[in-house]
Amino acid sequence: MRLVNTKTIQLEFLNDDNVPDYAILSHTWEQEEVLFHDMGRDSAKLKKGYAKLESCCRVARENGFEYIWDDTCCIDKTSSAELSEAINSMYRYYQEASICYVYLADISTVSEISDSRWFTRGWTLQELIAPSSMIFFDKQWRQLGTKTSLVQVLSQRTNIPESILCDSEELETTSSAQRMSWAADRVTTRKEDGAYSLMGIFGINMPLLYGEGDKAFYRLQEEIMRVSDDHSLFAWKAIGARGGLLAPTPAAFKHSGDIIPWNPFTPYNSPFTITNKGVHMEAPFIAQDTSGRGLCVLHSTTIGTRNKLIAVHLRDVYLTMEHFERCKTDELEWVDLDSFNLTQYPVRSLCIRLHLPSISRRARHKEVQADALSDSSTAVERNDLLSLPEAASAGDSGSVWLLLAQAPSGTMHD
Repeated sequence: MRLVNTKTIQLEFLNDDNVPDYAILSHTWEQEEVLFHDMGRDSAKLKKGYAKLESCCRVARENGFEYIWDDTCCIDKTSSAELSEAINSMYRYYQEASICYVYLADISTVSEISDSRWFTRGWTLQELIAPSSMIFFDKQWRQLGTKTSLVQVLSQRTNIPESILCDSEELETTSSAQRMSWAADRVTTRKEDGAYSLMGIFGINMPLLYGEGDKAFYRLQEEIMRVSDDHSLFAWKAIGARGGLLAPTPAAFKHSGDIIPWNPFTPYNSPFTITNKGVHMEAPFIAQDTSGRGLCVLHSTTIGTRNKLIAVHLRDVYLTMEHFERCKTDELEWVDLDSFNLTQYPVRSLCIRLHLPSISRRARHKEVQADALSDSSTAVERNDLLSLPEAASAGDSGSVWLLLAQAPSGTMHD
């Protein structure tokens, strides 16, 4: 681990088993930051960012720290291997630091704190949660307060519960949807960093593949499913998302901050299985119409809600109950358990596509038109639903599907 010596303002490498107490800097990148290859050169002092590094070292030295860690200069970003290791270790770096100094370069008074750009950046989310001790400074390096003294302001600005800010170990008590919601309004310079900056919050490690774009966030969610059975990961809304169970971006969780796990049917959730076909999961399914649409009832609800579960819209792609995709991705539905009959809508093994590749605007327009036609036709079909023998005799596959999908589990394959 590389650290900056607060006296010499030079880098030193220390073995992981011999790392001393250190302070760590949280900030937003500005113009002319001092980078790894600038360290040790006289030209580093000419950069605008040197004053920030020098001031951080001064404050740390005054507080008795011999070393600090600063992401601008302690990582050799020209080495993909080192960058990957550092980003996968970032949450731990902040968690193990003795203190975190938060430098708000655009703030002069305490009353302005909530307006700082620092709250809009993706990477600073984990930098707020992980450290146990934090001191906030304004642009003149005047102390504004501590994480403890400012906890109400921080919680109101970020929607992160005070209990999490006071004790990062409480993070384990929050749902996947809640954690994602904290990142919904944050941005990163590179699209992939929107996913990579969340790895520590979920306790996930994965390779960095810059250039993969949106796929990074899908990979993150797949990794979360390997260690968690929390259905709230699927409780998101986004206009124009295409058929996948996984959210396209953290922004899809903007309104999911109060969604929590709840399974009233069994003491535990069955584990997810991921294959090249999609995610295999068990959940109650409510068939709704002859176009193959229905509701997948998630084992999730919202804080303070009684006897209701959240559901997402699905479409049976081949009318076989074997391959589903999500539809109406801009909607979540409520299922009232007071009128819900588990024998009528049994738990089924569902295979749902994880995500679909992006398509052209013209192709997407055709999909929307097809959805609209399906919506307009199913109401008539439901009113004129035939009996199973009549539907089978008439070759009405939609009616056959609806009747069988509403039958006890297993009938579809008898």
